[in-house]
Amino acid sequence: MLTREALDEFMLSRAGVRPTTQRWYRMHLRPFEEDFPELPDTPQAIQAWLACHGGSPDTVHGAFRAVRALYNQICRWHPDVINPMTLVRAPRQQQKAVRTFNQRELYHLFLQPLSPRDRALLSLLLDTGLRARECARLTWEDVDADGIIVNGKSGERWVPISETTYRLLCTLKVGADQDMQQHVFQGKRGPLGYEGIYKAVHKQLTAAGIKGKRCSPHTFRHTFGTTYAASDHCDPQVLQKIMGHRDFKTTLRYIHSNRSRMSQNHQQCSPLKALDAVAQGSFFAQSALQEVEEIISVRRSPRYPVGREGPAEAWKRTW
Repeated sequence: MLTREALDEFMLSRAGVRPTTQRWYRMHLRPFEEDFPELPDTPQAIQAWLACHGGSPDTVHGAFRAVRALYNQICRWHPDVINPMTLVRAPRQQQKAVRTFNQRELYHLFLQPLSPRDRALLSLLLDTGLRARECARLTWEDVDADGIIVNGKSGERWVPISETTYRLLCTLKVGADQDMQQHVFQGKRGPLGYEGIYKAVHKQLTAAGIKGKRCSPHTFRHTFGTTYAASDHCDPQVLQKIMGHRDFKTTLRYIHSNRSRMSQNHQQCSPLKALDAVAQGSFFAQSALQEVEEIISVRRSPRYPVGREGPAEAWKRTW
């Protein structure tokens, strides 16, 4: 079977997915079509193609998933086509730590002057973990005092909101059109789309001086899921429904890799804590602890004049 024909049929089967997802498939499958005018029927050819891909580990793994989806769909419609992907070994995918906003960053974010729209938008993202596209689709018909109806990837779902978020949303309704079909978040030229939501959030995060992490609505989603999962009252199934995860394994990422829970567990299980218990305090000498505090205080104070040795330099010299 020609690869071009297979790609046309595959994209036809994906006609109902988001345009960004369709572009993702085309991005990964276009090089596959260029290298294989006809669909290969042996796993060795595809395995060698992945090994010589040349992209990052995430890109290579994305190509593997796209080709696998292609074969799975084509083999459903054409049972005579051989599916070699069942014998192709998946490329190794590097794990990444979930980056979230800390309390200090959020404090500086909401401390700066914000418009009523941006304040309501940021509060909604932090309070519910909504996706940017879900915020863009939100209409006044979907907003209630207890929660909102969210139109997400897997359909509609009800998401509870706090009283503060509801009151901030109500400020946007004052003076607005009373049409219940009107979108909640408006721009100068009409309702904000995905790009508009992203740009508004990125602008405020950049103005707050937040660096070292992705300044996007999805980082708010990770922050919500991580903070929610760290609570002792967290119900994993409720968290799954709020975030709209189709697969429960996605929700478990926030629970099993939760920094707060891991930190609390580490504080109880670290060998240093056991040694402190034996010493009935700290097993470090008091002079050593005092020296550490002096080094920290010096690093926070203005730098010593040239030629003068401070405690930090003395520490480096004797360490």
